[in-house]
Amino acid sequence: MYFTRENALAVASEPPRTTLTAFFDLCKQDRFARTLLYPEVPRYYTWDTGRKVFIRWKKGTPVFGSDVVASEALGRVYTVHPNNSECFFPRMLLHTIKGPTSYTMLETVDGPVCYIFREACQKLGLLEDDERWTKTMA
Repeated sequence: MYFTRENALAVASEPPRTTLTAFFDLCKQDRFARTLLYPEVPRYYTWDTGRKVFIRWKKGTPVFGSDVVASEALGRVYTVHPNNSECFFPRMLLHTIKGPTSYTMLETVDGPVCYIFREACQKLGLLEDDERWTKTMA
């Protein structure tokens, strides 16, 4: 995607759909999707590249108690180095929080919205610091 003087405002106001933003939309519309972590989605939904939406698999193993089928499909969420905190912490949250409907929902822990994704990870106990070692050595 290239920004020019002519298209910068339009591109910024309407960012392209990605699998992540489509997952947020899916969770808003589909009750079963709200029970899933982001990495679990490919087992139950396929990505329609043309329309940029997730569609339920039509063939597969029925999931008990729902009208969904599970496939043997594998998906992947790219590995991110911890130094790339802008991507690393949201990735951790996507592997922890089921059915998020927005970035704000990823940042919300026990009520208030966290200022940054790292803070949300810290509040959820996903990060370690030297506190455990300090207590052990005391």
